[in-house]
Amino acid sequence: MTAAMPVCSHLVMTMRPPELQHLTDRLEVALDARLETGPARDLASVVFAALRRPATAGDSMPQRLPVCDQFDRALDRVCSQGGSLAELGLALKSVDPVLSWERRPTATPGDGGFYDGHANATIVGPQGIERRDDVWIGVSLMAPHVTYPEHHHPPAEIYIALSPGAWRHGGSDWFTPGIGGLIYNVADTPHAMRAGPEPLLAIWCLWTGKSQVWPRTAPP
Repeated sequence: MTAAMPVCSHLVMTMRPPELQHLTDRLEVALDARLETGPARDLASVVFAALRRPATAGDSMPQRLPVCDQFDRALDRVCSQGGSLAELGLALKSVDPVLSWERRPTATPGDGGFYDGHANATIVGPQGIERRDDVWIGVSLMAPHVTYPEHHHPPAEIYIALSPGAWRHGGSDWFTPGIGGLIYNVADTPHAMRAGPEPLLAIWCLWTGKSQVWPRTAPP
C-alpha cells in the first residue's frame, strides 16, 4: 500500500484514491462478465452509475479482528483462478490495510466460533473508505466451518463469491455457487452463508438510494 490512500476526514473527493478506484473498476468488470439480463444486472448498473461520482472520504480507523488471519489464505485461492477474478482479488488486497473490520452488531462472545470466526468491512458506504448513503460495497470473511446466521434487509443485494462456500436464500436449500459465482438476494429476502473446509470470502453490493432509510446497525 502506498501513501496515496490516506484515511481522510469528511472531505469531498474530487478524485477517488487509485487503489479504491481500481477495486471498483475490477468489481464492475467481474460482475459485468457474469450477470445476465434481469434485476441483478439492473442493480449493478445503478450501483456503478452512481460510483462515477466520488463522494466523501471516510474517517474510520483501520481495524483487524482474529478472523483476518484467514484473509490471505482466501485471497490466495481466488488469485489462483487467474483472469478477472485474480485481478479483483489483488485489488481487494490493496485496500485491506485501511479496512475497518467489524463483527455483526448482534454477535456476542457466547456465539461460539462465530464471534471470532467472522468479520465484515464496508469499503464504500457508511463508515467505509468512501462514505456515502446511496451505495454500499463491502466484504465478508468467515473462518472454516463457520455459518453466518440468516438475516435480511430492505435493499436488494449482489454477492460475488471469492471462495468456495455454501449459500441459502428465500427458503432454498444450501447451494454452492463456486468461486466467481453470483448470489442475488431480492429485497428483504432471508439469506445465510457458511464456510466449508476453507475460509469464505465474498464481496457484496447494495443500492440503498437516498430515499430509503436503512439504519447503520443493519448487518450486511
